Amino acid sequence: MATPTVTSVSPVTGPAAGGTLVAMTGTGFTGALLAGFGSTQASSISVLSDTSLVAVSPPGAGNVNVTVVTPGGISAVVPTAQFGYVGTVPSTTTSTLDPAITSQIVGALIAMIQANNSPDAVAAQSILLRRLALSGDVIGSRVPAPRNITEIGGYFNLLETLGESTMREQTLAGILGVAGPIPSLTSLQPQPLSMVSMTNDRPTGAAQASLPLSVVVRSDFIGAVQDMLKQVHAVNATVPFAGPTSLMLPARGPSSTLPADPLLYLGRVLTLAPSAALQAPGTDPLVIARKAGSVGNFELWANVLSPGAVNYQALQIAGAVVNNVPLNNVSLVQLAPLLAGAGFYPASPFPAPTSPTDIAWTRMANTTGLIAGTTKLGDELALLYTPSLIAASAFAAALDYRWDGAKFAA
Repeated sequence: MATPTVTSVSPVTGPAAGGTLVAMTGTGFTGALLAGFGSTQASSISVLSDTSLVAVSPPGAGNVNVTVVTPGGISAVVPTAQFGYVGTVPSTTTSTLDPAITSQIVGALIAMIQANNSPDAVAAQSILLRRLALSGDVIGSRVPAPRNITEIGGYFNLLETLGESTMREQTLAGILGVAGPIPSLTSLQPQPLSMVSMTNDRPTGAAQASLPLSVVVRSDFIGAVQDMLKQVHAVNATVPFAGPTSLMLPARGPSSTLPADPLLYLGRVLTLAPSAALQAPGTDPLVIARKAGSVGNFELWANVLSPGAVNYQALQIAGAVVNNVPLNNVSLVQLAPLLAGAGFYPASPFPAPTSPTDIAWTRMANTTGLIAGTTKLGDELALLYTPSLIAASAFAAALDYRWDGAKFAA
């Protein structure tokens, strides 16, 4: 994992008491453990993308270097990533603070900015947004009022970074003393679909430690996927997945391009665990094989952990190559028909791996309901994400792309 870098922060100043929302841009933020303001850890952080995160400044004094720590290391100190503590919190701000609010709660609210699509999170967001629209606040403000044009610009930049265009317009209207845009309450309702957590198959064996405890499945697909797993479990077999474990739209940037696999961000891709196959075909949970003596395509199977009487040719990794090895007296269940029943399909023909790093076989895609020449990418995104998240994403310029039967294209 590469060492993170911090290229800029906004705003660049805040009160000595801390509590300032600071947006950071850079690279390698995925998996960030903490953000540092000098030698003090930020009260909380929320990673928006690999190139953007938001942190709450801790109490401090003077000018300090801002750094980010990930499993790949700590970012280098650079002149463009510094934060200056100015004076103390004005007494007028103290009266607006809710004494019951702690840094942990503030951190939790910041985290909700992220694309968390579980039903509970979406419902909580709707409650908070409705309170904001009707009452003008959620809790007593932790953000100090700007004292000059530079700090005002910093807050506007933060709202732009977060894709909160409506809130930015409301803020400007408040500064000018005029009526701002009124959010439609219909826009505060949860999205039609969500990503739902599902317990993953984690059979005992060498691969178990690498398998996630759970994966997320789109709410309209999860019932069929669970029914498929029940059929597999009924014959004493398993289907371990590698992901997705969460979904977050990639952020828009000056050089951002359309992601290579939009279906993944639409909740239409499940990825099988590469470590669950090709190691020891006799005991691996998943097997890529064909009947012994056959010259047809290799196919995907689940290993039934009980004696069988059928012979196969299976693929197995040996160093830097994939070998064809005999697999005798076993019982396997073919997965393609079961996965198809849940709406998920591998590429056709099945992409049998030719090297240990070839994992195209793990991708299972669901294109049910996508109509060639009709279905728009923007309409599909709107099933899962709010308009502000979509507008701030790398998909913003491709919302009118249509499904052509294989991909979304202009």
